[in-house]
Formats: sequence, structure tokens, C-alpha cells
Amino acid sequence: MDAGGTAGLTVATRLAQNGSFSVAVIEAGSFYELDNGNFSEIPYYVFESASTDADLSAVNGLIDWKFLTTPQPGLLDRTLHYIRGKCLGGSSARNYLVYNRGTRGTFAKWASLVGDSDWTWEGVYPYYRKSPHFTPANTDLRAPNASAGLVDDVASFSEDGGPLQVSYPNYAQPWSAVFPQGFEELGIPFLRQGISSGSLDGYASITLTQDPVYETRSSSETSFLRNALAVTNIVVYTHALAKRIVFDADKRATSVMVDVAGMRFQVNATREIISSAGASQSPQLLMISGVGPRALLEEHHISVVADRPGVGQNMWDNPLTSLSFEVDVETPSVFQNDPSRIYTKTEEYLTRHAGMLTNDAGADLIAFLKVSNLSWTNMSKTAEASFAANFPSDWPEVELLSYAVGPSDGIHNFAGIAIGILATFSRGNVTIRSADMADAPIINPAYLQDKRDQDLAITAFKLARRLAATASLQRAIIGPEVVPGPKITTDAEILDYLRQSISPLYHASCTCKMGMRNDSMAVVDSEAKVIGVSGLRVVDISAFALLPPGQPQATVYMLAEKITDMVLRDA
Repeated sequence: MDAGGTAGLTVATRLAQNGSFSVAVIEAGSFYELDNGNFSEIPYYVFESASTDADLSAVNGLIDWKFLTTPQPGLLDRTLHYIRGKCLGGSSARNYLVYNRGTRGTFAKWASLVGDSDWTWEGVYPYYRKSPHFTPANTDLRAPNASAGLVDDVASFSEDGGPLQVSYPNYAQPWSAVFPQGFEELGIPFLRQGISSGSLDGYASITLTQDPVYETRSSSETSFLRNALAVTNIVVYTHALAKRIVFDADKRATSVMVDVAGMRFQVNATREIISSAGASQSPQLLMISGVGPRALLEEHHISVVADRPGVGQNMWDNPLTSLSFEVDVETPSVFQNDPSRIYTKTEEYLTRHAGMLTNDAGADLIAFLKVSNLSWTNMSKTAEASFAANFPSDWPEVELLSYAVGPSDGIHNFAGIAIGILATFSRGNVTIRSADMADAPIINPAYLQDKRDQDLAITAFKLARRLAATASLQRAIIGPEVVPGPKITTDAEILDYLRQSISPLYHASCTCKMGMRNDSMAVVDSEAKVIGVSGLRVVDISAFALLPPGQPQATVYMLAEKITDMVLRDA
């Protein structure tokens, strides 16, 4: 296995639990609990370490790769920090914890793209249910007006699921309390079955990968790997950089060249090698090992094992932006306004596993909406037809989240509405700058380069303003909009603000896309086997056939569980 991220540790643990395999994990980082401490474990601090600033001086390189994007033409040539986990747990140790699943239509399209009916909702749903152990909201510690207890989402999970913990924090942001009625005012229905039932058309409370007892992050390391280390013979190499996959004369993957602090050695595979290095480094590792676009490999003097032009292409991501307001409820602004408050909040967290630090401040409530056919949008009939032709009818195009974060002036409380763009047409790419894995890959998300993405982003922004204008939200908002401010009104002005403000949702995917073997741009087949070679699979978010709407973490776990069963079947 290379490497120890969300999918990698899931696959490695399940294979090791089988007892018939010798499993080794090669991971460039180590345990984030040691290298980043509470900033990785306590949910609130997720927000503190999520900067997109191209100045990386404050980024902890022990747990993050410190990758930068190329200058983005669609974002006024801005260069962004693209957060990627460099630790056991990978990006499940760096993300915002949100757990939601795709829709039934999403997987009908996935199955069609890969030519395999096993990827329909009926085929993936059992694997979605396999990893998580769900715990309902603690109504004794959450405020009475926190709506998580109203969601009937128990049925979407299995009593036998685990070891990943999925739950709700023991604190809901007061700002979130006004959102249910605000959503209702806009005619957005309540998703009583929650956000993991296969339907995303409405609003609900957000489930998180969070331990319900200790209120700490539940990652693939704390859940899967800890189990494997306790009861299996799994071997884990930390601080170990995979340099190259070695193929024999028959194009079979036989070993991985590894570097640990300048000492190089070879890990041999008796059965197969599984790359789980993520959307940036799985394609990078394939290319450096000789699987990728011929012209690019030859440019870097890499011997071509398999000419696969799709390696590193087709990168999908979701752009994120927000509105901000001064509000008359307490938000995490209090920590800037009165730094001593962190001590009382920390005591509450440590003694009762309750309070503001149990909440990642990102969101408590989320609404998924299809907006391309709304009468008030700026979209043309051609654009509407394009969305209808390219995305299933149950695929939401926008997500709105209660966002208890905003600017800081040291005096007032700020909060906002986060806006995620979920149906994008722009496609980026990942490529290599050298034949050495130690050199960062070149990452180009290509945000807002397609006019349809710009139109959708403008529409989503206007929708967020409509939500802010509801009577429910106005009860908590003080004065006019703070960011970007009421003077931004025309589509051109809104688009200019979006170009200045949009950041990644860090959902990079599909760069080793799954597809049919006769698709020249496909990298892996429906069993995640790399096309053109043998003994090698890619099992991580890069192998997605498409990027499901919402947050992809749950789908990464599902993919890992499903492909593991295929590996066991082939053994």
C-alpha cells in the first residue's frame, strides 16, 4: 500500500483483518497526534488550520504537503494553498469532518460511465454502510433549538458498521438556529432522512466524522489503523516516501522504491500494489513510474510502461465562497474579541466534552439545491439545457451552509453563509515538474474557467443573499452585509468578488478516473485496476469516475470498502 490516507488505511486494515495477506503501508508522514496535537484532534481547530493563503510560513509541513496551485486565470491569477494531508489518516486528518453521501442518480451515471451496474446505488449502498458507526445527537448537551435530533437518519446507517465514528458535535452554533426557518421561507424542504440516504434535495443537520464520547476527530487512522495495529500483523513505514513503482518485463507491478531520510530500499509485492496517494500524488506516482501521457514522460526521460493520456487529467473540484454579517449571537469571534475566553471554553471541552470547541465552526446545517431552472436566475435556456444534459435530475448544483465564521475586528461577532458550487464544468489537471516524487506536482484546478461555472456561482451568490434577507436570518443579523457589502450588486461586480474570494473545497478528484477499458482517457477500470499494466490498482479519490455532489469523504470510504472486496475475491 502507498499511502496511509483515507482510502489507504481502510483498504490496508480490511486486508490485514482477513488474515491471509501480508500488508505493508508506506506513508510519507507520521501520526498527526504527535506532529500537530490538538490542532488536528479538537474539531474547532480545523478552522484555524484551513488557510488558503499562498504564504505557507504558518503551515505545519509535518502534516501538510504545502502544495500550491498554479496561478488561476479564472480567479485573477491568484495562487492558492491546496491543503493535502501528509500523515497517517491523510486528508481525513485535515478535512472539515463532514460526512454525506451522493445521490441515486449520481451512481446511475457512475455505473454508466464505467460500464458496470455494480456501481449503481444498490451496488454501493452496502459499502457506504460498512465503515461508519453512527451515534445520534446528544440532546442533553446540545441546545434545545439545535435541530439535529429532528433528523431521522439512523436508518441510513448499520448497527454493525464501524470503526469510523459518525455523529454530531455536542454544541450547535447559535447562528445556526435561525437557518431552518430561513430555509423554509425560501421553500427549501427538510430532509428528514438526513444527508446520507441517497437524496439531496433540501436541508438537514450535518453529520461529522467525530467521536461522540471524547468529541475528537475520527479519521482513518484513529478508526481503521488503530484497530489493525491492535489485532493484525500490518506493517507501517512512516516518514517513507514512495519514489517509484517498479514493473517487470510483462508490465506487472512488482515493488515500490522507498526513501526514508535518504536511505533507499525496495518493498516487494507478492500479490499486488495499491496506490492510495490521493488526487495529486497517485497520478504523479503513476507518471514517474512510467504510466501516463507518452510525450510528457519522454520529456522527463521516464521510460514509458503504458501510454495513458488520461493520467492527471479530468481534475474536478468544488469552489467555495461566502457572505459575512455582524450578528447578535455568540460566534467564534469571541476568541479574537476576548482571548481569555479560550481558557473557559477549553475547560468546558476537557471536563464535559461540550461547548464551542466540539464544533468545527464550519457548519451545523446544510441545504442542497438545484437552481439552474429557477425563474430569477441569470442563466440562459442553453445553460439550463447543458446542466440537464450533463448532470442527473437529483444532482444538486449548490450547497448553502450556516457558517459561524467571518472577519474579525476584536469587538463584534461575525458569521456568514458558505456557498459551495457542486455542478462544475471546468476541469483542471495534475502533472509533474520532474521525475522525482520529492518535487511537488503541478496542480491546476482551473476554477471558473467555464462560463457555465461563472453563471452558476453568480446564481448561488444571489441565492445566499435571498436566504440572508429572510425574516428568520434578519432577526440575528445586525446592519448591512459586511462582506462583500451591499455596494456589490451587478453580475459583473458579483463575478469580480467571486474571482477574488473563491477558495477550494479541497475535493480534488478523478485524476486517475475510472472508466471503460476502451476509453483512452480512463486510467483504471471498474475494479480500480490500472489499464495497460497488471498487479496495480489506484484506490482513492483520484479513481472516482465523477465527483459526487456534496462532500466526498463518505464516498472515499465506500470506494475503499468496495474495492477491498474485489481484491479479496480475486485472491
